[in-house]
Amino acid sequence: MNLPLYRRIADALAEKLDRGEWPAGTRLPAVRQLARQHNVNVLTALQAYRWLEERHRIVARPRSGFYAATPALAVDNDQETSLPSPGAWVHVDDRLTNLLTLSASNIDTQLHMAEADTALYPAAEFARRLQHKLQRDPTLIGTYLPARETALLKGELIRLASSWQLQLPSEHILMTNGTTEAIQLALRALTQPGDVVAVETPVYFGQLQMLENLGLKALEIPCTPEQGLSLEALEFALRHGPPIRCLLVVPNFQNPTGALMPDENKKRLLELARQFHLPVIEDDVFGDLHHEGDRPTPIKAWDREGQVIYCTGFTKSFAPAFRLGWLSGGQHHARIERLKISSSYVTSPLMQATLADCLASGLYARHIERFRQQLCLQTRQLIECVRHSFPKATVISAPKGGMLLWIRGPEGMDSMSLLDQALPCSISFAPGPVFSAEGRFSRYLRLNAGHPWSKDLEQAVRRLGALAAQQCATGR
Repeated sequence: MNLPLYRRIADALAEKLDRGEWPAGTRLPAVRQLARQHNVNVLTALQAYRWLEERHRIVARPRSGFYAATPALAVDNDQETSLPSPGAWVHVDDRLTNLLTLSASNIDTQLHMAEADTALYPAAEFARRLQHKLQRDPTLIGTYLPARETALLKGELIRLASSWQLQLPSEHILMTNGTTEAIQLALRALTQPGDVVAVETPVYFGQLQMLENLGLKALEIPCTPEQGLSLEALEFALRHGPPIRCLLVVPNFQNPTGALMPDENKKRLLELARQFHLPVIEDDVFGDLHHEGDRPTPIKAWDREGQVIYCTGFTKSFAPAFRLGWLSGGQHHARIERLKISSSYVTSPLMQATLADCLASGLYARHIERFRQQLCLQTRQLIECVRHSFPKATVISAPKGGMLLWIRGPEGMDSMSLLDQALPCSISFAPGPVFSAEGRFSRYLRLNAGHPWSKDLEQAVRRLGALAAQQCATGR
């Protein structure tokens, strides 16, 4: 097999590490020095270092370089990532159409979407409050949201955001039809067709579809379950790649990897954005779904210049079908408000008024605490079942929040073919290639941990693991 150039360089470095030429803690050659030694460009040299870092053979220290790791840290963690190409036109609609149609099918075990089971949401209580709100004020069905209701909702959102260390003025809060519309409005405010947008890879396929529909190019920046977006790769792309119009990033429980970006990396990302005048679109739709500890802080919390367009909502955490989202646009907020008027004009006044009531009454706070605990339990149960059911060389992410598992199969596994085999067994999942504009991650798949554990679910996961083992054994 002909290995790519960066792999040959990485293998040569690994041999030196194995021979003890670089003891633990030794600083390795600078990226530019390594590039000169092998007569390659700096992106290829950095890619070699990143490949070793992902296997914990070396560690990166901010503003210092790469260092040899202790041997105990070296594990098999083959993340199929590469540094960005010059920018790829996105063509994902056909793949996504086929995947999304599974939601309306009669598949018994649907693990392909990033949605929790409907039984986990307080639907009955939400419906009761909605009905009560409509009975008290029937005009909400056909009018704008009254000023008193707008003030109540924004006040509750400001209070909620302040618990995340966000200080937002009420005039910089805009309600949207879900987080998807918030991100679309942000992209429209910042870009023109043909522009390059930096995204994580792997990346949520819905974001790729947005870029395609807006005529934008995706520049894929590696993202790992341990650290999230690679800041080294982003900086090199900003210095040496095509002009990047903006960055779209999910720092808290990224879809599909579940990655939680460390706070120090979030601050460094904001510094890079300031240095290169790079607008940042922050998608924080999973931020409230942390399994333990405190809610992770958004990048927006450290934004003092309004460069970050903060997008979030309640579609994953509270009421998926009602499509309630919101954004805070910083220095771009006024333009986004104008685009909202020319786009969907308003978000349902009735839904907004009901949400305000749910926030003010404490219903959301009570629900989200139970919801987080349940997702944590279900994620652990799913991980345990995958660990015992899939081939031994399978690598499973261990997310600290959200409802997704990112899984890498052994050498020889093809997740698209595996899906074809799973569908006749009434099992669906999201195959890896849909999470890349360039169709990468063929050995990967994403499973939804949003369903309460049951015997049927356990049997389906075991069946999927058996199919994966069979495919790896036979090559088909």
